[in-house]
Amino acid sequence: MREKQKRSVRRRKLRRGQMQADLSRYGRRILDSDEMRQAFRQTHHTFSTVGEHTMRVAMTSLAICYALKKLRIKTDIPAVVTGSLCHDLGILGRGGKFHSSKECSRQHPMDSVEVAHKLRGELSEKEEAIITRHMWPVGKAKPPNSLEAAIVSAADKIAAVEDFVEGYEKKQPGLRGVIREIKSQRKENVIWKTKKES
Repeated sequence: MREKQKRSVRRRKLRRGQMQADLSRYGRRILDSDEMRQAFRQTHHTFSTVGEHTMRVAMTSLAICYALKKLRIKTDIPAVVTGSLCHDLGILGRGGKFHSSKECSRQHPMDSVEVAHKLRGELSEKEEAIITRHMWPVGKAKPPNSLEAAIVSAADKIAAVEDFVEGYEKKQPGLRGVIREIKSQRKENVIWKTKKES
């Protein structure tokens, strides 16, 4: 059992190293930008910053890409990196740009594309679509039109939940323990046994 845990830890370290290498290779100009530095100073999803959320989206997107690769499904990793790193940069300065949350959720994807053009110059159609369609299914956002756009859109929702859970954990330290307990009960099948026995 101990050897299995060691292999698992090694695989996670290798995957994290690969993620960092891909982020650096395809997103260095974005990561080093003034906009990204500003993103780490602006609050987002109540408990995190735009920058923290963006990094969660990027890492989750890459994890999905790597999982798909194991299934021999190819993804455009450079487009995923660009799209995930730029998807919310149009939110920066939200207070002075948008009159409501609704306006922000509708307009920031287009503003994010403008920021991406500023940072990267030319974008592919796929990269633009990843950014403009990441809000789906919220509001009137168009659905993803590529596998990569679907990956970033899903990763955005996962990261938003993580933002809230981590934030609540900071406010209510017992929450993580409750979540751990629920997971351990599920692993032990306690919850399902109770339902079947009833």
